Amino acid sequence: MNLKRVFLAAALVVCVVGFVAGQSSSNADALKRGIELFADGRYTEALPLFDTLFMDPGAGAYRAEGAYWAAMAHIATGDAKSADKAIDTFLTSFPGHERSAELVYQRGRLAFLLKDYERAVQVLASYVSSYPKGEYLSAAIFWSAESLYALGRIPDAEKLYRTVVERYPESVKAEAARYRLALVQFKYREDELLTLLKWSHEESLRIIEEFQRREKAYEQALAVYQKRYGEAQMGTVAAQTTLEEQIAALKRSMDDMASRLQEKDVRVAELEAALSSASSEPSTATAMAGPVGADAELLAMKEQTLSLIEFYLEKLSGDKAAEGTK
Repeated sequence: MNLKRVFLAAALVVCVVGFVAGQSSSNADALKRGIELFADGRYTEALPLFDTLFMDPGAGAYRAEGAYWAAMAHIATGDAKSADKAIDTFLTSFPGHERSAELVYQRGRLAFLLKDYERAVQVLASYVSSYPKGEYLSAAIFWSAESLYALGRIPDAEKLYRTVVERYPESVKAEAARYRLALVQFKYREDELLTLLKWSHEESLRIIEEFQRREKAYEQALAVYQKRYGEAQMGTVAAQTTLEEQIAALKRSMDDMASRLQEKDVRVAELEAALSSASSEPSTATAMAGPVGADAELLAMKEQTLSLIEFYLEKLSGDKAAEGTK
């Protein structure tokens, strides 16, 4: 890792040697020292040197280099917000600079790191359209696809991943794009399974709701039936009680009438005895004729009463038997 940094530092120094020729040696030394610190991973130490160059009105072309490396140092430290501000400062201060293309790409990359995916898609799309042959073209397309994937726009992301794989197979992002394509296919299958599971769950809920509805209707119908059955039972008991009371009343009436008839029988027997003893005495028989006639009328009433009682007993017995059958 250190060898890689040393190589990067050497390459960067070579790149700026021609640029710094003819410029102030102090500014050149500051830029060189800052790049060396950057290559060595000492970004916080390099930042003051780059900021000093940018803030120096007399630094000339070194101002743009200072602003560029300050932005790169912020990116390296992981301070995405400060890096985004530094990039904005560079693009505003040095429009059309040769490093603008790279910083536009870095701005889109930072938007992705800040999870501002809509902005990342817009910035990276502007890079692709403005620099169709740019050095970071395949990477810009890949990070656009990543932003779309994060937004849930899977089909659009899939198209960009395929673009990286098919048009830029030698790109460092080609392998990552192939991996993402495999994840996209898995995502499709996962979505299908989730849709099927959701449908199955909704169907299960519908069946459960229908069962609960029918169960409730059954319980309500059962409650109504039980209520009606209870009312019918109470009505039967009340009717039976009334019938028994009527029968008891008739029996009391019969007993009372029987008692009265018994008294009449005794009276008739007395009259018959008196009639027999008085058969030889016409005057006495004539005297008793009136009472005997009255007793005969009582006997007729007795017979009618017995017939009427027998009729009511038979009727009540028949009604009770019919009620019991019900």
